Amino acid sequence: MNNILELPQLIAKFSYELPKNQTVLISGGNPPDVQWLKSICENKNIFCADHGIDICKEADIKPLQLIGDGDSATSEAWQWAVDNNVTITKVPTKKDVTDTQLALQIIDDKYPASTVILTGAWGGRFDHAFSTIFSFNGMLNKNFCGCIADEKEILFFLHNEEHLTLNLKQTPKAISLLPLGGTCSGVSINGVYWPLDQVMLNNNLPYAVSNEVNNKENTIWISQKQGILGVYLYFE
Repeated sequence: MNNILELPQLIAKFSYELPKNQTVLISGGNPPDVQWLKSICENKNIFCADHGIDICKEADIKPLQLIGDGDSATSEAWQWAVDNNVTITKVPTKKDVTDTQLALQIIDDKYPASTVILTGAWGGRFDHAFSTIFSFNGMLNKNFCGCIADEKEILFFLHNEEHLTLNLKQTPKAISLLPLGGTCSGVSINGVYWPLDQVMLNNNLPYAVSNEVNNKENTIWISQKQGILGVYLYFE
């Protein structure tokens, strides 16, 4: 079963099969480290949302498609996309969805089954990050899987009875469990300093934050029974 997603910091083993098609969407938040970005882009379909084209230009990574209204991308990066024959979907500035939301929809339409790594999503405005996190989560189903990540932050999503094993190549400074859908029940985490066993987490008091790795194998096991659980890792 193809249930492995590898990032420079870790190997994630999901409890379900991942789509073989792998896609990277580069959004317009804080730019990821260039070498980290090049590593995750190998042998994957590359898309970018608006200012993400500046990140692509800086890393010399040619995307398949640029989606955006051009309000945050530089004119130099936009012209670089034109000169490199990147497919450009130019959209109005005044619209009902963000460029990143539109890019996610286009990826879902183009690849009915895909494992997606969304990067360039952290930093900047909180409302943009909030919108991106919940928009990505809203796309997740058996045919659309993945995570939001860069070299410092990774966010995985668990829905209902899913579980996740993380084999760490780098030790994170913090591991946090975030109840994104209100209440998560039957939540367990092992391989950390403060393990949990079948507990309930509520977003009125999200206390399961800033945990630490506590085993020689550098492996973390997370599971839950019901809810939408964010598994967040922070690396220095």
